[in-house]
Amino acid sequence: MHSPSSWFAEWFNNPLYTSLYSHRSDEEAERVVRLLTKSVPLTKGARVLDLCCGGGRHTKALIETGFEVVGIDLSETLLGLAREETEGLPVRLYQADMRSPYPHAPFDCIANFFTSFGYFDDARDDEIVIEQIVNALKPGGYFFLDFFNADYVRENLVEGDILDFEDWNITQKRSIEAGFVVKHITVEKSGEPDVVRTFVERVRLYAKSELEELLTRYGMSICAVYGDYDGKPFHPSLPRCIIVAQKRSF
Repeated sequence: MHSPSSWFAEWFNNPLYTSLYSHRSDEEAERVVRLLTKSVPLTKGARVLDLCCGGGRHTKALIETGFEVVGIDLSETLLGLAREETEGLPVRLYQADMRSPYPHAPFDCIANFFTSFGYFDDARDDEIVIEQIVNALKPGGYFFLDFFNADYVRENLVEGDILDFEDWNITQKRSIEAGFVVKHITVEKSGEPDVVRTFVERVRLYAKSELEELLTRYGMSICAVYGDYDGKPFHPSLPRCIIVAQKRSF
C-alpha cells in the first residue's frame, strides 16, 4: 500500500488546481492524441489506458478516436471532472495509485499525458511506475510518455507570476532544487487577507537520455522522440520530450 500523503494528493484534490490549469484546452488534448495515433499503430477498438487521466480531456479525445479506454487517477476530485467530461461515453474510470497494478490490463497502449510522471521524492517509485506499465502492456504494446523537456525548463524558467481567478489571487514562485523543478503556490482570497492556502508542485527533471535509459532497462525499445505536439523531432529548444516506446517481445 502506497501512502497518498504527498504534495500531489493534497493539491490535485483541491478545486483551485483546475482553475490554475484552466487554460489547458480540449484542442491541446486533441493535438497530442492525434500525435499518438500517428505514432502508434493502433486499430479501432484498441485497448488504451489513460494513466493519470486527470479531468478527462485526453480520455475523451481517446474515446472519440475509437479506442476502448480505461482511465485511472489518484485524485477523486479530478475523477469527478473526468466523469462529467466523458458523460455518456464508453469508459471505465478508477481511483488508483500509478505505482499499483492497473485494472483491466493488459493494454495495447498506455498513455501518460501532461507531465504526470516524476512526482515522487524517491526515484525508485518512478521505476516502480515503469515496472507497472511494462507489466500492464501486451507483448509488443506501446507506451506514450508526454513529459516536459528538462533542458527547455531550465533555460526558460519563469521565476514568478501572479494570476487572478474569480475571488482568488494565485502567486507562483518557481525554482530548481536538487534535481526537481519546484513551484510554490500561494492562494489568497480577494479582500480576505487571512484566507491563505499554500501548495507545492515538485517534478523531477528527467533528461531525455535518462528517460530513454529507464524505459530501455525495463524492457522497452524507443521508437520515436518528439519535441512538441505537432510531432517535430526532439530538440533542446522545444518544450516537450514525448517518447514513444514499445514493449519488447521475448
